[in-house]
Amino acid sequence: MVNSIDIIYYRSYVSEVDMGRKQNALVVVAIDFGTTYSGYAYSFRDEYKKDHTKIYSNENWQSGDGLITAKAPTAILFDEDGTLDSFGYDAERTYSELLEGGDAEGYSYFSRFKMKLFQDESALQHPISRRKNKISRDLILEDVTGKGMKALKVFSESIRFLKEHFLKSCKVANFKLNEGDIHWVLTVPAIWKDNAKQFMREAAKEAGINEDLLTLAYEPEAAAIYCKEATVQRKEGTEGCSLQSFEQGHQFLVLDCGGGTIDVTTYEVQNDSVLKELSEPSGGPWGGTYVDLEYECFLKDLFGKDVWETYIKECPEDILEIKRKFEAKKRGTKESQKTKTTIPYPASLFRTYCDIRKSDSIQEDLKKSVHSKTVTVSNEKLRYEPKIIKQFFEKSIESIISHVRDLLATSKRQRRHIDSILMVGGFSDSPILVERVKREFSNLVIISPQDAVLAVLKGAVMFGHNPELISERICPRTYGITVNMPYDDRRHPAKLKCLIEGRVMCSDIFRTIAKKGDPLTVGKTTYTMLCSPTRSTDTEATVEVYQSENVNPIYTIDKGVSRLGILTVPIPDVERGKSRRIKVEMHFGYTELQVTASEEDTNRKAEATFECLM
Repeated sequence: MVNSIDIIYYRSYVSEVDMGRKQNALVVVAIDFGTTYSGYAYSFRDEYKKDHTKIYSNENWQSGDGLITAKAPTAILFDEDGTLDSFGYDAERTYSELLEGGDAEGYSYFSRFKMKLFQDESALQHPISRRKNKISRDLILEDVTGKGMKALKVFSESIRFLKEHFLKSCKVANFKLNEGDIHWVLTVPAIWKDNAKQFMREAAKEAGINEDLLTLAYEPEAAAIYCKEATVQRKEGTEGCSLQSFEQGHQFLVLDCGGGTIDVTTYEVQNDSVLKELSEPSGGPWGGTYVDLEYECFLKDLFGKDVWETYIKECPEDILEIKRKFEAKKRGTKESQKTKTTIPYPASLFRTYCDIRKSDSIQEDLKKSVHSKTVTVSNEKLRYEPKIIKQFFEKSIESIISHVRDLLATSKRQRRHIDSILMVGGFSDSPILVERVKREFSNLVIISPQDAVLAVLKGAVMFGHNPELISERICPRTYGITVNMPYDDRRHPAKLKCLIEGRVMCSDIFRTIAKKGDPLTVGKTTYTMLCSPTRSTDTEATVEVYQSENVNPIYTIDKGVSRLGILTVPIPDVERGKSRRIKVEMHFGYTELQVTASEEDTNRKAEATFECLM
């Protein structure tokens, strides 16, 4: 039951926010924890003041077989004792070797697990990966064998590895840094809900990062900041890569295409060169991994479900090789491609097929199948007709195109003038995706930074140095608290009727504090509400905070409403009865929602940080 009856007053105001120790840090380090790949970048404050593009990153992650990438695969291996063994390419290689030697029992291997924090039942999700996860500190992740481990440990150890990798690189370069010298920035998808964002903050804390020196950065915002601050963009389809800087009044759409999620947001450059958000972040789970899952489904159908599932169990070390070869083809496939695509496969796959099917030749079997005209096999290689490769992309790209089209239509109705699309993220390296975006939105300029895969990471560093580069956001949801008010049988449901100290009241009223769609001055907008305790004898006030996807929720039990957290404030002086006033403040920081509750005229307030992980 909520300990508030009467709302005494409610207002919003703008106040300066002290960034404290973060602004005094010597270096800003951003960690981009991605679905497919992860990495870090950093810059020193003194150098940043002189040159905002002076940002360093480790772009030399090596697979061991000649492949070098700007970020490491998001893969982690734990030993029999649950201790971190390795991360990235080392984890992939070590686990593969353990499997080959028959020594993998007891080890736990996880990859591409970030999407477990994505929650959106309405968005297109692949049948293989569709599962509703209740995000909590007790959330369990299953490794490749189905063995469980606490998600918080998997995430925190991954962040810890990247943190320690940076610190080791500093020692090699003779940089001496203390804990208080580093301002850490952790990137998150803008479309994530608040509990997922807090989960990442908790994971960072478990990884040994000081909460006072940690900032969360939205991925599409970071990309927009980087491209604006660097002032060097490449226009797709032009000769010689012309240069352009973002000018005042320029309105553009950021299409952040990652491995897991697609984040879409629109911005306008203000007269002081900061960015104003024009629309709330939106998107869905249509990233590059959706294409991978379509490919896996096709192979399962091509070879047979029984063959594929047996192969996964008996030859898991070869699955990595199959995924890597497809990743290379995925980055090279064009929509205009007319020639067949050839992909080599491990011999073990064909042996498994022949053993289970009791067949001497998969070639002959294919000729009799529904795939006879689209797939051929020769020398342990499959040759695909162009339309087969393209169909792996179809659902993902159609979802992206449809979503961007709807967002642009909405912007047009609101008399905005979006004239360019900024494409960033690893999936933006896919030619087939870029070609489709260019064709579907031929009236707009398609812009891609020279290092699209690192745009989010470098932009997050810039955001850490100066979070005020984002001046205004749109409130993504309606936030409020639950209160009681006098019962009115003409408009209140009977099931919420209750008797409190002789008064007939209605419980579970959603009292809106911040409304979905409201403009928020980033880091400065604070909403304040004064309440009184429910009962004159209450010795503590419990404030329940709720969020809703609806603009004007009425009750906290309505569909689309969820409880975000609880704050409890001691109010021991019962002699004052209900005259004790409880002040609830909701502050929209640079990326996170902060809520405090306190008793006016005293120093009593909720000591715990805002709680949205139950």
